[in-house]
Formats: sequence, C-alpha cells, structure tokens
Amino acid sequence: MQDTHNGNGPRQGKQLGNTILEFALVMTFLLPMFAGAFTIGMALAKSIQVTNVARDALVLLVRSTTDPNSGLDLSLTQNQRIVVRAAQGLGLNSDAQYDPSTTGNGVVYLSKVVKVGPTECSVGTSNSPPWSTANCPNYGSYVFAYRVAIGNTTRWSSTLGSPGGTVQSNGTITAHAIANNTSDQVSNFTGVTGMTLTASTYALISEMFADISSLNFFNVLPTTTVYARGFS
Repeated sequence: MQDTHNGNGPRQGKQLGNTILEFALVMTFLLPMFAGAFTIGMALAKSIQVTNVARDALVLLVRSTTDPNSGLDLSLTQNQRIVVRAAQGLGLNSDAQYDPSTTGNGVVYLSKVVKVGPTECSVGTSNSPPWSTANCPNYGSYVFAYRVAIGNTTRWSSTLGSPGGTVQSNGTITAHAIANNTSDQVSNFTGVTGMTLTASTYALISEMFADISSLNFFNVLPTTTVYARGFS
C-alpha cells in the first residue's frame, strides 16, 4: 500500500500557532482602541443628556418666573422630580421616586440675576428716604434674585458663585437684600454668560454638573465632569 501522507500536518499546526500569536498581539492594541471608542461615545451621549437637562430645567425656571399662577415652585421636591427624571442615569436621584440626592453624581443650579436699577432701589429702600446711591449700595450691579439647587451642592459650585445673604425657602431673595446686600452681587456675570443687561432687567440661568467617571476606561477622558448651562 502506498503512503499518501504529504507531510503538511506539522506545518499547518505551526501556521495556526503563528496566527493565534498574531491575533493576540493585535488584540493588545485593538482592545484599548475599542474601549476608548466606547468611552468617548458614551461620554458624548451623557454630554448631550446633560445639555438637555440644563435646557429643560431652564424652561421650567422660565415658566415658574413668568407665570406665578402656574404653581411650579422649583424649591419643592415634587417639582424638582421633573428635572431629576430628565437626568435619569446621571446619578442625580436618591431613590426610585426620583427625589434629588445631596450626595449623588450631579447637581442642577437655577438662578435669577437682576441688574439693579431705579426700580429695585425704590422697592428695596421703601422704608428709607427717596433712594440714592448712598442707600442703595447694589445700584448698577448684577445681583442674585433667586437661587435653587437640586442635587449634590457639596461637590460642585455654580460658576456664578452663590448668594452671600439669606435665600428664602422658596428660593427667592428679598427686595431689600437685592438693593442693599453687596454679598449677593454676581461679579463675574458678564464673563460667565457673555450677556450685558440694562437696568432693572434680569436673566435666568440653569447649570448642570455630572460625574461620568464610571465610563472612564483606560483613563482616556480629559475630564470626568460634564457641565452645561442655559440662559434666558
């Protein structure tokens, strides 16, 4: 009987071994690339969501400010849940009821800033003689008139700063404080917003910070905090 074995068996096994080794070497580079692409893609999706949450929060702030009869008091937890629900997956909530968490992975700041003019000075110094720059220290300055924070205020601070005086339980600041309390001034308003207001007009600002460090595989992200803001 003639032996028809051609002797290629060992050679094919060697080629197979080389292929596996080459695949392993290539995957050493491909895996980080895949992980990086996934991380950047997910970070982009989270950034879009943060922007949308800031926009939605601004819409609610505008509604509550321009329509006092709406009953949309954003200092109340039941109304804050609207914002927290929009931020689902960003770690802003503390439970399944979408109550905001003070130790979570995000925060939303809602602010109203007014440029103090004759109207604010007149109202804020109603118990004094006719107003003047002497009895209205904030005249011509940008001043907080409202501030509500939803979420983890310990980890992040608003880029506008914080009111130095007393903020009432519903987020408003008294007319007297707006005219007189210099610690309520927003010294960097124009630099942060790029806006210049005229006397006795105001701007509404929403801001959101969110931690996305859980997505940072192989440390490819330059920052693990996403920030967005909106103005009206």
